[in-house]
Amino acid sequence: MFITHTTIAILSAFFAAIATILARPLLKQIKSQEILGINFLTMTAVLLLLSPLFYFFNATLLSFGLLIIISLIDTVGNYYYFKTFEQTDASAAAPMLSLSPVFTFLFSWIFLQETSGIGTYIIAILIIFAIILLTADFKNLQQTKTATIIPALISTILFGISAIPAKFLLNNLHAINAPTLYMFRAGFISLLALLLFGFNITTISIKQYRLIFVRSLFVIAQWILLYYAISSGNTGVSVTLANITPAFVFILAIIFLKEKITWKKASAAIIILLLSLVI
Repeated sequence: MFITHTTIAILSAFFAAIATILARPLLKQIKSQEILGINFLTMTAVLLLLSPLFYFFNATLLSFGLLIIISLIDTVGNYYYFKTFEQTDASAAAPMLSLSPVFTFLFSWIFLQETSGIGTYIIAILIIFAIILLTADFKNLQQTKTATIIPALISTILFGISAIPAKFLLNNLHAINAPTLYMFRAGFISLLALLLFGFNITTISIKQYRLIFVRSLFVIAQWILLYYAISSGNTGVSVTLANITPAFVFILAIIFLKEKITWKKASAAIIILLLSLVI
């Protein structure tokens, strides 16, 4: 069970890396706010079409309330995530955004009474530190300012705590399964994003729609695997492993985008992957 749990979480990070690579050409041409709603709407539509194969939700007042809480947390988290990059370069914000597993460990201990051995905590801290080394450009850290720190911190805390009600809903109540949870979550976020930011059909080409659709498949796989990992193992460990995405992005960017290799990034990526196999 433990091996399955870690493997699923690592696969979640791998699919997230593919989604990140596919997002790069989109975000060069379209603002993130312009594709946020249609992106989640596409994922909702795909899951709705497939829902007869997996749908399960035991609707009670508690389960429905937790579902709304998860959706609200993740909607606000996504908003502040994109808000972070309006004021600064990604390299300045990345260290703060890498800290969400810390809050997951903290809140899972408080609300779920989950504990881990000291070795697990040490390895998780080392993984987070290596992710920061991989993603941060320390020469540009002077760009970090209040306008970056506040939205980044809000986003980090929200993404860290989001796994707690999800774990309770999936594991403690057994009221929903992973794909149904993500279908409702994606639908709620798409609704709020379209209400907040609108959607202009003329700003997105047919080719870009195709890329959004293909990318949405990998995002769906990423989150469903993460929810399966959360439901079958330690919440903090699952979120930590799901956040090793930068290591896979680094490898895929070298292979497919011919990006340059630096010793710092290569060493950090190797450390992340090795530690992920032993946590």
